[in-house]
Amino acid sequence: MNNSDEKLFEARIKDLINIAQKNAVKRASNFLDPGEQQMAEYIAGKFPGIGFYFEGGYPEAERRIMIVFPDYLEEQPFVPPLGALRVTPTGDHKHPGHRDYLGAILGLGIAREKTGDLLVGREHCDVILKEEVLEYIGLNLARVGSVPVSVEEISIREISRPNAAFKEVKGTVASMRLDAVASLAFGISRSKIAPYIKGENLRVNFKTVKDPSTPVKEGDVISAARLGRIKVIEVGGQSKKGRTFIKIHKYASK
Repeated sequence: MNNSDEKLFEARIKDLINIAQKNAVKRASNFLDPGEQQMAEYIAGKFPGIGFYFEGGYPEAERRIMIVFPDYLEEQPFVPPLGALRVTPTGDHKHPGHRDYLGAILGLGIAREKTGDLLVGREHCDVILKEEVLEYIGLNLARVGSVPVSVEEISIREISRPNAAFKEVKGTVASMRLDAVASLAFGISRSKIAPYIKGENLRVNFKTVKDPSTPVKEGDVISAARLGRIKVIEVGGQSKKGRTFIKIHKYASK
C-alpha cells in the first residue's frame, strides 16, 4: 500500500468501528489479507472498549474478515456473513489452477475484497465468499478459462480443508532480520538475498519490503517472486553461540 491507500484503509476500518459503537452492534469488514489484518488490529487497538476477531471460514485461512463490536457485546451471538461455493470442472479432465479460478471470478466483476481463500483440489475448488456475492457468482460462473464448470452452494462446514504441501525447514539465524530468515528459508546466501530484497521482490504479510534489516516474527508469511512462499512457524531459544532457533514451513507454489 502507498500512503494514500493506507489512509483510505484506515478510514474504512475506523468507519466500521464507529458504526459498531454508535449502533451497539457487531459489524464485519470485507476480506483482509494478512498485512491488512495487522493494520486493522493496530487501528482497533486505539479504540478503548472495542473488541474484535477475525474469521475466514476455517482456522488456517489467510484471507479473513474482521468482526468489530463494543466489548460488552462479546457474548452476543453473531453469524459471520460468509458463504461458500464449490466449483467443479465438467470438461475433458482439465484441472484449472488457483489463478484460473480466481481470474474467472474476478472476471465477473467481483472485487477481490469480496473473495476469501480458494481451496483448490484435483476434483473441484471451494471458494469462500462474502454472502452478498454468492448468488451472483452461482448464477453467472459457467467457465474457468476454457473449461466448463458447475457451481453449487455448500455450507462453510463442508469446505475441503487444505492439505498444504510444504517442506519443514529448521535451523538457526544470527538475528530475526528478513535477510537472515529468507536466506535460511530459500537456501540463498545473505549476500545474494539482500539485493533481491532491495529490488522489491519480497513481501512480508503481503506488503512489499525492500529493507533487508526488516524484523520478522513468528507467524509472518514471506512471499518471494520466483522463489515461493514460507511461513515462520516457531521462534525458539538461542544456541550456545547466540543464534536463534527457528522452524519454517516452505510451501509448494500454487
